[in-house]
Amino acid sequence: MTGALSFRVAYAAALAGYVGDPSERALQAAYELGRDAVSRQLSVLDLAVTHQEALLSTLRGSAGRAEVEHAVGAAGDFFLESLSSFEMVQRGFGEAREAARLERRQTELSRQLSTFLADASLALDASQSLEEMLRLVAEQARELVGARCCVATVALHGQPRAAEAASYDDDRSWPAFVRWLDLLEIYSLLRANGGSIRLGGEQLTQLSPFRTAASRGRPLDGWLAASLTALDGSDLGAVQLFDKEDGAFTGDDEAVLLHLAQMASAAVERTRLYERP
Repeated sequence: MTGALSFRVAYAAALAGYVGDPSERALQAAYELGRDAVSRQLSVLDLAVTHQEALLSTLRGSAGRAEVEHAVGAAGDFFLESLSSFEMVQRGFGEAREAARLERRQTELSRQLSTFLADASLALDASQSLEEMLRLVAEQARELVGARCCVATVALHGQPRAAEAASYDDDRSWPAFVRWLDLLEIYSLLRANGGSIRLGGEQLTQLSPFRTAASRGRPLDGWLAASLTALDGSDLGAVQLFDKEDGAFTGDDEAVLLHLAQMASAAVERTRLYERP
């Protein structure tokens, strides 16, 4: 007996049992059959066809209008129970698959970034490599965390924007927002908070760098930032994320950004070692 056929036989028997005894115990069979349909990789159409066949078989034994109405009503309840179970389990499988896909994607992005930042060729052209590295950090940090905007900056020789890269969605207000960021004050805020900050929209309105942004038509929903720091503890710059696409920035997001910032800091220091006078 094939899997589909055995499922139809089991469904027909369970439906007939529920029509004869419409109890919660008998209805539990519908729930289990819905779960079983997912494990057998059946579709909603397969489930509907199975139900239709089982219902017709049940109605053949009904005598009189009252029995038919009772059978049809009970069968409807049975089908809805199996269908709700089917959709719930299928949705859970889908979400699990999507989570696994995203995790694989994030792992691959992190591996690519790690490989790039460890590449000795960064030393060949410090200036160009630094800009390329920051661009990659900005793009992948935004994708890994799911932020609408990321800005990565390096401060060298007293210049807060000695090197800079940004990645953002199609909101046209981001370029101006990035240009008006007071990086010196942001670096100071990061130092005062131990090298990382995670704040929500209401908290950001209390910070002067972002009050200016709000006044220019770019209010923020969230801010997550981490310092780029040299081995001697001196500041190298920062990586900042703004406005998570779905909800607020989390502790896991902060851990991801700190890891990226550590890798980027090592790459920045390596390019500085090979700078030509």
